[in-house]
Amino acid sequence: MQSSAINSRGRFTWKWEGKPYAMPFNAGDLLTLARAVDEEGYPKEGVAWALIQRAAWLNTRGLKVSLGRLVEQYAQPINPAWFPNGHKHREEIARLNRLGDIKGVADETSRASRRKAKSEKPWANIDSDTKAVIASILSNKKTSPVKGAVHYWASRGPDFSTNQVKKPNLTLLDRGYGFGPGRNVFFADKGSQNFGGIIVIGDNQVGNMLLASINPMGIMIASAMGYAAWKWWV
Repeated sequence: MQSSAINSRGRFTWKWEGKPYAMPFNAGDLLTLARAVDEEGYPKEGVAWALIQRAAWLNTRGLKVSLGRLVEQYAQPINPAWFPNGHKHREEIARLNRLGDIKGVADETSRASRRKAKSEKPWANIDSDTKAVIASILSNKKTSPVKGAVHYWASRGPDFSTNQVKKPNLTLLDRGYGFGPGRNVFFADKGSQNFGGIIVIGDNQVGNMLLASINPMGIMIASAMGYAAWKWWV
C-alpha cells in the first residue's frame, strides 16, 4: 500500500463567492502534510484540515502556492527556516545569546537538528493515526470539522486568549478539546469564517485503499482519539 500512497495525485476543489477553484496535489504534497500533522499536536484531523484550508484560502486570494510548500512554510517542526542553517533558527539563537540563555541556546540547537530529521521522515514511519486522517480526507469520508480555520496555535493552558497570538485580525473559532501541551486551537482569518466545502477529486480509491491497509489496531486507536477530540461537534 505504500506504493499507492507514493503514486497518489489529484486535486482539491471548492467554490468561493460563486467561483470554482482547484488545487492540485501529488505524493510529495501528501507526505509533507503527513509529516506536519505527525508533529503539530492534536486534534490531528483539525490540523490537517486547517493546513489544507489555508493553502486553498491563499489560492482564492491569488497566491498560487502548492499544498506541500505552504505546509512546509507554516508548520515549524518541518520548516527549513528553523533548521540548523535556517534564518529563523539563527535569529532565535542570536536572541537567546543576547539574553545570556545558555540552556536556551543548547535546547534550540538540538531542536533544529530534530526538525530537519522530522522533515525527512518516510511514509513508513508516519504514525497510524496520522495515516488514518490523511486517508479519510483523500476518500472524502468526512468534511472539515474546523470550517473556516486557516490558522492554529498550541493552547498551552486554560488561560489561553487571542491576545497571545498577537494577531488582531484573527477570529478564535473554538478552544479545541482541552488545553495544554500538544493541544491546538483554531482561528479564521478576516473573511474566512465560512470558508470550506473542499472535496477531493481523483484519489478516492487511493484513500479507501489506504484506510484498508492501516493496521486495524491503529485505526481503532485513531477512531477513539478522534471521537474523544471531536465528540462535542457531533
